[in-house]
Amino acid sequence: MAAVARGLVSYFSPKIGPVTETQMSRFKSAASWSTLASCLLLGLVYASCAVGDVPDPLGLEQALRSLDDHSGSTASADMRVPVSRRPPLYLDCQQLAFASGSGAEAESDAGLRALLKPAAAQRLEVVERFFDVLLADFSFSSESEAMAVAYVQFDRAAARRDLGQLSELRVLELEAVYQDLLHRRTASELSQQLTRSRLARALGHPEDLPRTLADPVLPALPEPLPTTDDWLKAALEAERLVMPDPALQPSDLPLFESELRQEITELLLRLKALAAARRSLSVESAWRDLKLDESRTLYELEVTADLGYSMSQQTHARMREQQIQYCQALTWTGLHELVGQPLWIGQTGSP
Repeated sequence: MAAVARGLVSYFSPKIGPVTETQMSRFKSAASWSTLASCLLLGLVYASCAVGDVPDPLGLEQALRSLDDHSGSTASADMRVPVSRRPPLYLDCQQLAFASGSGAEAESDAGLRALLKPAAAQRLEVVERFFDVLLADFSFSSESEAMAVAYVQFDRAAARRDLGQLSELRVLELEAVYQDLLHRRTASELSQQLTRSRLARALGHPEDLPRTLADPVLPALPEPLPTTDDWLKAALEAERLVMPDPALQPSDLPLFESELRQEITELLLRLKALAAARRSLSVESAWRDLKLDESRTLYELEVTADLGYSMSQQTHARMREQQIQYCQALTWTGLHELVGQPLWIGQTGSP
């Protein structure tokens, strides 16, 4: 366990300077043995669960193709068993696109899933859960780095306080930053388990949690995007939609087409909004990178000590960048499922 603690701190020491034996001892207690132990336990959980037919690492194409090998997943979808659908932890695409209130992701995509046949809807579910796991892993890695830096800052400040060189107020301020990042790291660690359990369930084998995921190659979106009419024509010709009952009156069919058109329009608008958000985030991330460099320089000169806070802000910006990229890919996937051209396992051409 001591080796784990030393490895975690020494990995980040180039970012914060050399770590003394006293600081190492304090880190092992303040970072909490329970936190380090839970990290090892998480690895044991993955090792014990990643059995059966789950490859390691698991690629997105492999995950999608495995649906054909697990009839339980498809069969349950065909029977339309009423189950509660849980929204993703990190992919609130509607909120990221339109900066609206969060918590509406499940409702915003309900129309799309209702238009797809069960197999297509299940593929979309797997893609979403796969991205959610990748974001949980990214969050855990980033929060671990920020927490380690914040702890060493706090510990050094406490030592200077004991020498009468720093006020109690400043030490408490740094400890508050550290404790906040420690909490976020713990939450991210638990999110790794939660997102993997949901992905395993979507794949049809909830008892086998995937351990490592391979980063997928995300699709490049064309400019300009195909029009609503282009997508609508292709969707109506596809066989992956839940078409209206043939017994319905002809007068009811325009309502179905209207619903389909509206869904396509909303997905295309979401893509445009996400593109705008991505441009904005790229500028913010560049600013956060420079701000972090400035904070690191000032910290080394002992002018100020907000390195942990600056790193947490950079982490937040990077996380949002990843979220937006995955939301773009997920929305693009939904459009392709509507027209019967699933990504990663089929033809990827647009209408």
